[in-house]
Amino acid sequence: MSDEEVLYQSPLLYRLLRAPDGGLTLEVVVGGIAMYEVRVRLTPDEAQSYAREGTAFIDRMAKAIMADPPFGGRSVRASEA
Repeated sequence: MSDEEVLYQSPLLYRLLRAPDGGLTLEVVVGGIAMYEVRVRLTPDEAQSYAREGTAFIDRMAKAIMADPPFGGRSVRASEA
C-alpha cells in the first residue's frame, strides 16, 4: 500500500499524487492494446503551474505524456517507481 495521497483522479485516466515529502507525481495510463501506467515527478515550475492553473495544467501535461510516454526520459513505469 502506498503512502501517497491521491489529490485528483481524472476520468482521462490519470491521477495526481502527493508524496510524504510533499512532491507531486502524475501517474498516467498510456498505451494502446497493452496499457500500463507511467509516473512523472513534477518539477518545481510544474508544481507552481499546477498551483496557479489547477486541473487545466495537469490535463495538458497528462495528454502530453499520453502522446509521448517517455516524456523526455522523465517517466518511469509505475511498477518501477
